[in-house]
Amino acid sequence: MSVTPEALEKELAKARAEIRRLEMRINDCLAELQHERDAQKQSRETARLATEELQQFVYAASHDLQEPLRTISAYAQLLRREYPLEGQPAEFAAFVVNGANRISALVRDLLTYSRIRTEPNREPLQVGAAAQGALLALSERIRDSGASVSCGELPEVFADEGQIATVFEHLIKNAILYHGSAPPEIHISGEEGADVCTISVRDNGLGIEPRFHEQVFQAFKRLHGKEVEGSGLGLTICRKIVRAHGGEIWVESEGGNGSTFKFTLPL
Repeated sequence: MSVTPEALEKELAKARAEIRRLEMRINDCLAELQHERDAQKQSRETARLATEELQQFVYAASHDLQEPLRTISAYAQLLRREYPLEGQPAEFAAFVVNGANRISALVRDLLTYSRIRTEPNREPLQVGAAAQGALLALSERIRDSGASVSCGELPEVFADEGQIATVFEHLIKNAILYHGSAPPEIHISGEEGADVCTISVRDNGLGIEPRFHEQVFQAFKRLHGKEVEGSGLGLTICRKIVRAHGGEIWVESEGGNGSTFKFTLPL
């Protein structure tokens, strides 16, 4: 069947029109995509500025709060030293000192939490070095509590050493605080998998019942009330740091027979 020049020209015109229609549609899609990218970029910038503003506010607030707290604590201790108190006045002075110390610890932890970046500064890190840094920072507390801490071989990862040391510091400090009748015994170990390593911090303390395993990572959730020191933010800080590194953290315990806190870090 022959095709006339007129019919061919007509088909070509239809094809050109369809091409123009497709080009317009592609241009519309590209414009829409660019608009979405611009909106996302603006949202990220807005979020970044809001985060920076919040961090500056928390830093300024913590700085302004720490000074009067130190003054309150110092004068309360001075009163106890210069004017020996007995009975109820001594008890009240102790409440003042303890209260000031608790608020000071809370402010410090709030500042730490606000400064944890969602994109940590990752460098080659021997996890053992971070653990040793935490042990050094807690050396006085470990000595005073009679705790024994052992550490197995730990892997190398890409992570922020300061932040991982902070995780160890909170986990070890909790193991010391929530000990049972026996002196605290803490063991740190690591296991490498295909893509991640799993770090474990095991203790012989009070343990945590399974129904509280998620609750302990929530801010200000305290299982033992205010009789045990702490801000209620330690494990919340740990989870934020570990998740910022692309890992997860959890606890294994049946309650009453110690706990093992585990967290993963990508290799």
